[in-house]
Amino acid sequence: MFSITTTKRFDRAGRAIAFHSFSRYSRWNIAAWWLTTIVSTLAVGQVAVINREYAIKAGFLYQFSKYVTWPPDVFPAAGKPFVIGVYGTDPFGDVLTKIASRKKVDGQAIEIRRVASVREALACQILFIPKSVSLREQTAVLKASIDLPVLVVGETDDFVARGGNVQFFIEGNRVRFAFGEKAHTRDGLKVSSKLLTMAKMIPDR
Repeated sequence: MFSITTTKRFDRAGRAIAFHSFSRYSRWNIAAWWLTTIVSTLAVGQVAVINREYAIKAGFLYQFSKYVTWPPDVFPAAGKPFVIGVYGTDPFGDVLTKIASRKKVDGQAIEIRRVASVREALACQILFIPKSVSLREQTAVLKASIDLPVLVVGETDDFVARGGNVQFFIEGNRVRFAFGEKAHTRDGLKVSSKLLTMAKMIPDR
């Protein structure tokens, strides 16, 4: 917890948003600030087709890549891309692809993969499992990914409790995310304390 004593201006339409304290709710204003550029510049024209919820979740997936550290041996080959995978039916449309075309992770290109098997899923650095995937398939991926350096993100109610690392949920009409109390320290992944201050911590296995 800390406070911001200076006022920051940010609004692509020219409005000023003042951050006077770093309260629980202002942290989520900052989380929204993270996404404004991404969603505004990359998802313009997509909102009518893609649920805005998924444009925001796509932005968070990219931001996770900046606040999580993977073991160095995950990228053994020079020029190997940072892989964000989506298991099964992709709810993002081309929003993630647009992000990948303009952003990098520590100088590495981003590759968006649509995966359909556990083997493909385990080759990702970040894996998103939508709620449309059956619980049986989700369980298979979660069991296989335990102790592997894959940040597995889902959106079903008990996702972290069943072994996922991160779980999206809706609260007060906002997209939020939760980390498991143990999951954020396993699999060789190091999660920044800055990211954890904006997350809800929930019990996990």
